Amino acid sequence: MGINKNINFDSFSHGQIQCKLWLCEQLEPYLAKGTNLVILASWYNVLGFMLATRNPKKFKSIQGIETDKEAVDVANSLCNAWVSGYPIISNDCADVNLVSVKSDVLINCSPEHIEGNDWFTKISPGTIVCIQSSNMTDPNEPWLIKTPCTSIDQFKSMYPLSTTYFCDTMRIQYATWGYDRYMLIGVK
Repeated sequence: MGINKNINFDSFSHGQIQCKLWLCEQLEPYLAKGTNLVILASWYNVLGFMLATRNPKKFKSIQGIETDKEAVDVANSLCNAWVSGYPIISNDCADVNLVSVKSDVLINCSPEHIEGNDWFTKISPGTIVCIQSSNMTDPNEPWLIKTPCTSIDQFKSMYPLSTTYFCDTMRIQYATWGYDRYMLIGVK
């Protein structure tokens, strides 16, 4: 199989991977063995792949939900090696604001790229959630920010939880620019 020339390799960039590793390290202690996990706006589901390879027996299932059918196809290719064992990884094409999902854990690393918070209001109380966002506000390419968040305090108020396990900022800094990445883990 040849390389899909339409892949956006930014999904494997330093900032993307650093933030996903941070998420894995902080979230994993709160996950029970046999967890069913859903990743909203999963893009190529690199996060699902990372979680599965780090702790394959911790998950019963990992489901990625993404609006872009081509991205779902790439996610299926990336995660294909893990569909026959633990955990079962699936990737589905759907609008995250329109689906209602039931899961032990729900992750969204892209709320700034989604119009509104309908996806959050549909999460059942008692669900463990992990949300990452950034202080980027540019609605144009390549950022395409639709729901900006300029501070960690604004971020916490946008996604109210009944119990907070973790809330912090990671600075991603390069020579001439940088951004803050926010992460919130807790129970809705």
